[in-house]
Amino acid sequence: MRQTRFPKGAGRGGFTLVEVLIAVLVLTVAIVPLMTAYLHGTRWTAEARDRIVAANLAQGKLEELRNRTYHDLEAGEPTDPAEPPGVFLDHPEYVYRVAVSETDLFGDEAPDVKTVTVAVYEAAHAAEEIVSLTMDRGKWR
Repeated sequence: MRQTRFPKGAGRGGFTLVEVLIAVLVLTVAIVPLMTAYLHGTRWTAEARDRIVAANLAQGKLEELRNRTYHDLEAGEPTDPAEPPGVFLDHPEYVYRVAVSETDLFGDEAPDVKTVTVAVYEAAHAAEEIVSLTMDRGKWR
């Protein structure tokens, strides 16, 4: 029977347990911050999407109010905080409130400009405003 001789150190390939543990530790240290950044990015993307939807809904409501006459701006809108907020029919997860204030620009004791603010909230957390948009509307139209 013939015995094969290997050069010194040959046939002893592979990694020791310590080397494997160190490699796993290095990979963990590198991957955990990346996963954290990914999770934060996902959450921020969802929040941005909610803000964009809310801003679009507020803009649409302002456009709707813009097309009304000066005297009918408040008609049928939820302006009193004690009343339930208005609901967007195509997005029931959002609600809104309208605030209207009048200003006398010309000093003739009659209000000439109404400042209209539409505030949009999540229906589940109606106390936390997502976005609000404001416009001024003159009496001259």
